[in-house]
Amino acid sequence: MGMFFFLCVARAGAWQAGHNTPGNFVDITASSGVRFEQVASHTSRKYLPETMGSGVALFDYDNDGRLDIFLVNGAPLSDPAPKGTIPQKTGTKYWNRLYHQKSDGKFEDVTEKAGLAGIGYGMGVAVGDYDNDGYEDLYVTAYGGNRLYHNNGDGTFTDVTAEAGVGGSGWSTSAAWVDLDNDGRLDLRG
Repeated sequence: MGMFFFLCVARAGAWQAGHNTPGNFVDITASSGVRFEQVASHTSRKYLPETMGSGVALFDYDNDGRLDIFLVNGAPLSDPAPKGTIPQKTGTKYWNRLYHQKSDGKFEDVTEKAGLAGIGYGMGVAVGDYDNDGYEDLYVTAYGGNRLYHNNGDGTFTDVTAEAGVGGSGWSTSAAWVDLDNDGRLDLRG
């Protein structure tokens, strides 16, 4: 069984106690519209990627002022996995997921429309507007190669990994966008 993603919200003023009383969290997963289960393979070899969780990004992909959720997911691994094999997302349960936050605070799955199902065994995600067009882009790290998704500003993303030359190979777990040379453009560090 994979890990479940839970949304919690603090309920201020839900108790009658002193100022040192801890917060009260309520599980709103079912009512939020987020339906995500991080899927990991369970091989007899216990490969390292299947022991690790995956990345999450909270970002406003459509510039509507509300945070959206991007969740990275795994993929099935062969048992045993032949050397050089790249895991493939063989069904929708392995897709990465993009959830758009609606004005009522609930979320809708827009993964397919956005073109973000992904490939490989996803591990991490970094958010940054690498081309300074005003829309945040995604860099997804994975076992099987990384992907740079350009935000088109219309609710869709385009895989521009090959053109940007940032695919890498093998296995990456994390990355970060930072302006290392102070030129006003984000640099990618992985």
